[in-house]
Amino acid sequence: FVAGVADSSGYGWAIAKQLANAGATIVVGTWPPVLSLFERGLKKGFGDDQVLKDGSMMKIEKVIYPLDAMFSTPEEIPADILENKRYAGLEHYDIKSCAEAVKRDFGKV
Repeated sequence: FVAGVADSSGYGWAIAKQLANAGATIVVGTWPPVLSLFERGLKKGFGDDQVLKDGSMMKIEKVIYPLDAMFSTPEEIPADILENKRYAGLEHYDIKSCAEAVKRDFGKV
């Protein structure tokens, strides 16, 4: 699980790519306001940025984990964020809820 992946040019992507090169299953958490942009980018493909050392394409196993690391628990999320249109339709994006979802889907973080 790599938190903070939002495009193919940041540290999160670089970390995920190195883990993929080592054979890891890649699962990412993305900041809710950019989640849909990142998902569109993945669908389109990131070209050379996605190519691993062996020539294969890096596969991200699951990207549906919205994560805003500012909030440890659901109770910490303020009303203005809950009502923000950039978070519309998303839930469970605090650290605790995200970790529980990953554990449910993959067994552990």
